[in-house]
Amino acid sequence: MNDRRSADPVRDRPRVLQCTFEYGPAHVGGLGTMLTALCGGLPRAGIRPVVVLPGSSHQPPWPRVDRRSAPRCHADIYRDGETEVWMLRSDLLDDDAIYPEDAVKVGMAKTEAFGACVADLLGDLDVDLVHLHDAYAYACLPECRRRGLPSLFTVHRLHDDEPPFARAERIAIASADEVSTVSAAYARERGDVFTARAPVHAVANGLDHRLWRPFADGPEGRASRRARLLASLELPERPTFLYLGRLDPDQKGVDVLLEAWRGGCAGVDANLLVCGTGDRELAEAIRERARADAERVRFFDRYFPQAEVRELFAAADCALIPSRYEPFGLVQLEALAMGSLVVASRTGGLADVLVDVAEPGGFARLVAPGDATALAQALRDEARCVATEPARCEERRRLGAAQAQRYSLSAMAERYAALYRAILRRHASAASSPRE
Repeated sequence: MNDRRSADPVRDRPRVLQCTFEYGPAHVGGLGTMLTALCGGLPRAGIRPVVVLPGSSHQPPWPRVDRRSAPRCHADIYRDGETEVWMLRSDLLDDDAIYPEDAVKVGMAKTEAFGACVADLLGDLDVDLVHLHDAYAYACLPECRRRGLPSLFTVHRLHDDEPPFARAERIAIASADEVSTVSAAYARERGDVFTARAPVHAVANGLDHRLWRPFADGPEGRASRRARLLASLELPERPTFLYLGRLDPDQKGVDVLLEAWRGGCAGVDANLLVCGTGDRELAEAIRERARADAERVRFFDRYFPQAEVRELFAAADCALIPSRYEPFGLVQLEALAMGSLVVASRTGGLADVLVDVAEPGGFARLVAPGDATALAQALRDEARCVATEPARCEERRRLGAAQAQRYSLSAMAERYAALYRAILRRHASAASSPRE
């Protein structure tokens, strides 16, 4: 037991361990983007972030300041601004893929090894609280309890499609001291999982608006960017839809988008850009649609860095988020902040943030998840609006950008900092209470 922590359980600037598979350049999606931003904001909220993640064959750009050894791995320790980053190295943890393609066998072996290595290193890490982002380090929770370290488990999404990992999530939900997720709507939708641990905290994600801000050239600049983009793709100037994200056949609803485009949008005078990488079968289906509809569809099967994402959202008319479920959906804030219109599913965090055009102050079009017919109608309506009602579209862009501003990095960091301190106070109070 750490005597210093027992004597002073709530430091003025607590060290909080962030357990993750993604951070900085080692990321593939929204989790890495969110966590990198959060760690950038926490120091201003009085929290010292310490990140631990598998190396996954990445060599980060930050200076290495130390190295530690443990029975099952070694840790290269880096300094990323005010964030301490521990990258764990072993044959299994340095797998080339952050998320191994064989999720059941290799992916779970990596998850188990990561949690065990974190447990081995808890004494060296010298932290006040352990924050698990998804269940990748769930195997460290028994050691946290043995050491008297409080823990928070944040569900960024539940992995019902991966039964071994779903079991790890249930164990983490039952074992962690407190549980949170990224939207109140998702907590309600998945009451089958969360009710047993009520109350579940809901902390919305946020954007660093120093990076995600519209270009200063206004509507004329957007028109020019769209014209340049479409010319480079050899597509005509007309309403342009953009899907930008992971090709996940279970969550993201790209198959629903393809069905809507093929069946209900055959005569729509519009372009469709699909940008992202992931599932091979889904990528091939998109590739076939692009070949069959070469006058309207383009597909880019690769990862897009932040600078390109900003440019695309600042040029395309409308971002598409057809998810079957979406705990939060950071992409919605990125699109809104860059002035894109949005058509999305009414689910999870999308339903919390986006306001439908049928409602007062509405700026987005929302449809039922998985409903290709409703999505096709929304695409037709949006193409018509972009082509014939520019003033209305501009007002909707303004309303959407204002909504994105409400979800800031500083607000997210302050909410997590307040939650950390509340957990530490409750833990200290429980530890000091006499036991019967």
